[in-house]
Amino acid sequence: MDQRTDRVEHFQAMLGSSQVQCGFLSHGPMPLVITPVDNTLSDDSEAFATWYRQHRAVFDSLLLEFGCLLFRGFALRENADFQVIAQNYPEHAFGYIGGATPRKNIEGRVYESTRIPPTLKIGLHQEKAYMAHYPLKLAFFCKQPSVEGGETILCDMRAVTRRLPAPLIERLSAARIQYVRNFRAPSTPENEPRNTHMREYHRPWDEAFLTDDPQRVEQLCRETHLDYQWLEDGSITVSHTGDAVLKHPLTGESIWFNQLSTQHNNARSLGKPGYAYIQHAYQDKPARPYDVRLGDGTPIPEADIAPIYDALEAQEIAFPWRSGDMLLIDNIAVAHGRNPFKGQRDVQVALFD
Repeated sequence: MDQRTDRVEHFQAMLGSSQVQCGFLSHGPMPLVITPVDNTLSDDSEAFATWYRQHRAVFDSLLLEFGCLLFRGFALRENADFQVIAQNYPEHAFGYIGGATPRKNIEGRVYESTRIPPTLKIGLHQEKAYMAHYPLKLAFFCKQPSVEGGETILCDMRAVTRRLPAPLIERLSAARIQYVRNFRAPSTPENEPRNTHMREYHRPWDEAFLTDDPQRVEQLCRETHLDYQWLEDGSITVSHTGDAVLKHPLTGESIWFNQLSTQHNNARSLGKPGYAYIQHAYQDKPARPYDVRLGDGTPIPEADIAPIYDALEAQEIAFPWRSGDMLLIDNIAVAHGRNPFKGQRDVQVALFD
């Protein structure tokens, strides 16, 4: 028996071998899949919620070791069931205020998954790594998987860190990373982007900050440690400078933690058609929706960061959903994204500190 199998069986015993089974999907080493053996846990949402609460410490240990956990086949059918599980964790401060992508609050602690158009792939990222405050854990709940595609993609960022060239890590750790984002003026018939994709990609500031009061926006920027500047076109540009590598608060591991690869303007980040469109559409505008630079404001050549994309692609795993699945992720150790899809898709998310 190898050490990994031995560890899985150890944790399965802690959870109750007569109640659940632990293992892995055929495609790779994550996520760790937990499925019910006891029908009570698959049929009774209250019994599942109680069992989950009683074993929360075990899940925390599993998460540190395996990075993400998939709960499949349990009594999770409605948003309310997911809400109950979310109550086990402290809610992420500020929710999704100032977040990069469009999503609405459904109820309580639960948000819809991003509204980035289904034809586009969402690249691997750690949630809100571009801000001073970011969630430590994420939970996703699949109420309805898409007919085609729509897999959540996962990536072991500890493995990515080991793959990256040491000089690249050293350089970016010393220089740090500056994220510059622009939110357009609140939508009116005159300034609404004609391209429907851009309406979601270049968000208005009243949607991003959940207020139409500029003074409240400024207050929220200060509270979330964002520098800000109002532009003549009524948009606001915010910026934050963060580290390239983060020490995991519980394991002490140094892990690649940033959104350089997703917010850099290049064809590998945006796709060739998307990059060409941005180059054309924003050539005469005061600011692009996203930009990323070295901490001192120096531009970052695409060639310098090619190894980051290579490492992410080498470690990427596509995770297909089933209705009722819940995925718990360590937001520092594991990056996530989304494949393009067709048909209706209802995947919800909660952010935890």
